[in-house]
Amino acid sequence: MNAQFDRQVLAEALGIAATVAAARTPKPILQCLKIETAKDIAFISATDLELSIRHAIKHVEVRKPGEVVVRAETLTQIVKECHDETLALETVKNNLHIRGKGSHFQIVTHDPQEFPPVAQMEGSADFTIELGVLRRMIEWTNYASARESSRYAINGVLWELAGEHLTLVATDGRRLAYARGTVTAQASGNVPTTIVPSRAMKLLLQLVANSDEQVGVKMTPNQFLINAGPALISGAVVDGHFPDYRKVMPEKSTKLATIKTGEFQGALRQAALLTSEESRAVRLTFGDGSLLLSSRAPEQGESSITLPVKYEGEPIDIGFNPVFLMDVLRVASTDEINFGLTEPNRPGLLQTGPDFQYVIMPVSLSA
Repeated sequence: MNAQFDRQVLAEALGIAATVAAARTPKPILQCLKIETAKDIAFISATDLELSIRHAIKHVEVRKPGEVVVRAETLTQIVKECHDETLALETVKNNLHIRGKGSHFQIVTHDPQEFPPVAQMEGSADFTIELGVLRRMIEWTNYASARESSRYAINGVLWELAGEHLTLVATDGRRLAYARGTVTAQASGNVPTTIVPSRAMKLLLQLVANSDEQVGVKMTPNQFLINAGPALISGAVVDGHFPDYRKVMPEKSTKLATIKTGEFQGALRQAALLTSEESRAVRLTFGDGSLLLSSRAPEQGESSITLPVKYEGEPIDIGFNPVFLMDVLRVASTDEINFGLTEPNRPGLLQTGPDFQYVIMPVSLSA
């Protein structure tokens, strides 16, 4: 193999692919990347046997097609630290040579035949959706998925296609995020409801591509394939039964507040300064035209912040984990957010419109 790469483009592709390569594994080949070159194109592949990526690079001059497998961290760091506009990569026997204007690196390669196969999209996609729409839906939901939960199914995000709408849902048992988007095309036949791992969702957010590019998605009972921009991301679906999110969504709110998103964020950050690990709660007191946020930490002190809000309904005192509220405000894409409530022991519902809803369970308030 002998090819000339745009260093910046190569660095971006390597940085994304390297996050998939296994950091710790008894199989050294899984710590590697595979680079394949053909006429005017290169592909960088990585896999840990659960998640895989095949990233295309078009800014490349291929002098001699070929393939090479090298340790992901080593190559990524070399390319990152170089400052040349272009880099030449050439294989000679069992070594890969990386050359810039004044630099030369030589690293040991591995047998390409030992590198596990990475899936490719066969046939047409089940449906397509704009990358910008999908990214927004992922931003709205992925943070709410569980981390290291014994309920393995909620460690991923539910993908559900119904008609022309794709729904993504994530939950960790204490909050639930729901997002909906319109697909641009779909093939005939049913698409299975699938739980996609959170890691794959994060990977999609890293891709460098135009928001209006079309993402092709193919789902099987055991595997997902997402062709997004320059990359094909694939892997095993999450096993298990995802909770029925429809039973969690509040049907009706008897109390409704409209709050300026930025002001609410700032007030929550202030109130969260005086909470304790034992009682991670901020008290929200909604009344006529105002919201009072208060908190108390034993042996530290207490806080009180008042905001003007639009409020309809009877006054209510209710407690929430401020981190869970700040999470949703961070991804809200509107200047104002609607907060629906019923009772102090019932979940709250935050909305920016019908396409994004966030259900959050209250926490008990100390006297």
